[in-house]
Amino acid sequence: MRCRDDSLQYPRIGIEFTGMRRELIVTNNPVFSKSRYLEGLQCPKLLWMRCNAKEEFPQTDDSTQAIFDQGNQVTALARTLFQGGIEIEGITDYDSIIRRTQDLLPERVPLFEPAFRVKNLFARPDILSPNKDGSWDIFEVKSSTKVKDVNLNDVAFQACCYEKAGLRIRRAHLVLINTDYVRSGKVNAKGLFKIKDVTKLVRPLCKQVESNVERMIKIRDQRVRPEVKIGPQCSNPYDCPLQELCWKHIPEDSVFMYNRINADKAFGFINEGFLKATDVPAERLTAATHQIVRACHAKKMTNVDLKVIKGFIQGLKFPLYLVDFETLNPAIPLYENSSPYQQIPFQFSLHIWEGWSKKPTHHAFLSEGRDDPRPGLLKKLQSLIGPKGSIVAFNMSFEIGCLKDSVEVFPEYKNWFQEIEGRFIDLMVPFRRFDYYDPKQMGSYSIKAVYPALVGRSYDNMTISDGGQASREYGRVTFTDGISEKEKQKIYDGLLEYCKLDTQAMVDISKVLKSKT
Repeated sequence: MRCRDDSLQYPRIGIEFTGMRRELIVTNNPVFSKSRYLEGLQCPKLLWMRCNAKEEFPQTDDSTQAIFDQGNQVTALARTLFQGGIEIEGITDYDSIIRRTQDLLPERVPLFEPAFRVKNLFARPDILSPNKDGSWDIFEVKSSTKVKDVNLNDVAFQACCYEKAGLRIRRAHLVLINTDYVRSGKVNAKGLFKIKDVTKLVRPLCKQVESNVERMIKIRDQRVRPEVKIGPQCSNPYDCPLQELCWKHIPEDSVFMYNRINADKAFGFINEGFLKATDVPAERLTAATHQIVRACHAKKMTNVDLKVIKGFIQGLKFPLYLVDFETLNPAIPLYENSSPYQQIPFQFSLHIWEGWSKKPTHHAFLSEGRDDPRPGLLKKLQSLIGPKGSIVAFNMSFEIGCLKDSVEVFPEYKNWFQEIEGRFIDLMVPFRRFDYYDPKQMGSYSIKAVYPALVGRSYDNMTISDGGQASREYGRVTFTDGISEKEKQKIYDGLLEYCKLDTQAMVDISKVLKSKT
């Protein structure tokens, strides 16, 4: 079978034909899937461990599972773009799903997760769509907004497998999220997705698949685990689940404490034997923040730039309104007039503080139910923030961004927002350049690091303990059918407690800064 000039072309391997039915030669070798291929590209040790030491892998955490769940939702919606498609059900029964795929190929309809195996290569496309000339197009669905190298390698492996299985692949596409889409009424899949033809980008990668697979199978089948030094591959293209195993020799106070250090530079230090931040000679550090971190850890001292701290404290105008938001940012917009991955605030905590010697009062908002939370949040926040005084947030660009987006949709609050925007002050300012730095911060200036370092309290042992968990749990109990009222209330109480601690932390941190002046 000759391929058209614009098709993806690969050398063929053994395929036998029995009558009109195409039968694949199946060996006894374990299947080599695209997941193993991508792991092999990232790190040979990761590939070997996945195939030979699965017990070493930690269980999927809630954050990763949420990413998987969202990906499944995105894929399901993308399928609606292909009318008359048929899903090939099944996960582990390879023979059954391969037979079902072969039965449906002559129907010439879009197939969702069909399965193909040639010798030990195994792959399932998200969507395989037929063309009138007898060829097929691959559509791989991703929750990302742009083409990534890992996606191209993903599609290249698939295309190679399908061509070897006897299909003629004409085009390869990525189905991505269109961030310009704004929901109006029911979610419009045609607007939500953008389809990128990546055929030309995939073609050169296809030529590498066979040799890569041969190399990877040798790695997989060797008796001894390959030893690989830690490096940028540990988090590229994905965070490796084996970091706890591979990084156990890296101390907590390592060179990675140096904020925003170039990865190549950090791993270079590691390879030179400089494991601890203080092992690195001072003259090798060029960033001022890195020099501060090294000095503080070496001398076990706290850095306090009194001029900066005093200037910050003097810039605070009472009453202070210390505010923090929690948000949802799903790939598929949940609310009218919202876009993919837009931060939608569903909760705020607000401490109002009249003076250093006064006790702050606390106010909270949490939207319960499936209605858009933004109108209620804006209304209550407007009622609480007076005409004078500083509005304090930790990393204020986040809160300002949420408000700016929200008032674009609800313009009745636009004038109010414009009046208060200039009153925001960022509590992160004294910390982001380490004008105040305590070694207990371990190189970080996030509020989760600053608060325990300065105040001695933490977010441990809370029902909700970080913003990612807050977003996941709110979405789960709000938009999942069948959640009991008791479970909802437990999560809502946890959300209120967590968000309140964020603004209480800002109060306590401000007091510490004031005490230094």
